[in-house]
Amino acid sequence: MKSFSFTLIILLFVGFGVKAQEVYHVTRVSGNITNLTTGQPIVAGVALSPDDRLLFESLESYAITIGDNMNRFLIKLPETEGNLENRVLTASVKEVASPTKMRNLMLARFDPKQAEVNDLRQYFGNDKFSIIGNAVDIQLDKQKYPLSDDKFIVFYYRVDNNPISKKIGHQDQTLVLEKDKLVTSSAGFITGNEISNLAVYEYERSTNRSQEITKFTLVFVDKDELQNEFFTIIPILKRQKMADDDIKKYLIEYYYDFYGATDSKTIDQFADRIVKNYPQ
Repeated sequence: MKSFSFTLIILLFVGFGVKAQEVYHVTRVSGNITNLTTGQPIVAGVALSPDDRLLFESLESYAITIGDNMNRFLIKLPETEGNLENRVLTASVKEVASPTKMRNLMLARFDPKQAEVNDLRQYFGNDKFSIIGNAVDIQLDKQKYPLSDDKFIVFYYRVDNNPISKKIGHQDQTLVLEKDKLVTSSAGFITGNEISNLAVYEYERSTNRSQEITKFTLVFVDKDELQNEFFTIIPILKRQKMADDDIKKYLIEYYYDFYGATDSKTIDQFADRIVKNYPQ
């Protein structure tokens, strides 16, 4: 009887230990990562255990995951100085899974009811600003940013190390940011979805005066890919019995964590549509 009781205790202990292990649900993958434990490539929708051994194609490869407690993790090899030629690109999940730093300052700026922007530095931030899709319209406060043929907004950045100053089009008080016009220039075409070190200026033609407002990295996010990513996340949240309003809030927080600040109305409407249209 004692032997049976002891065995039962051991089994329960082992069972609780297994249950307590964190499971990482993959929501997005950049680059190629292989799970050496299973021999399968890492793709959105799969689950990883802490002891799974991963092979990264490069130091730029990474996966975004959600844990059982709904915390968000970046799975990526740490960057180190020195000779990278002999660097081993393998690690276990638990060795390289790092919780994301919540972008509380960005989320604090989330205000989909804001009618006009009266502070472009606060709107864009100074880290990363993303546009969902290929364009966004920004309604500016006329008192703070009066737009005309003489006064307008200029984006300054580099293409192949060539300086580019681009006047941003506007309709009355609405700035119109368009991907095609920003990635195309006399110095060439920007490949990829980022424009780094982009500076925003107010410019007055008649006086030739300019004033820098802010500087950041501009990112363009593909709508279809983002929809698929959110569709991967929603079942995880529904298993937690989350209500639709809470799911929408989580998706917006997730977006700010990994994509940076964005237009409040756009992400609010996008997340709302995704949640409402998700197949039941």
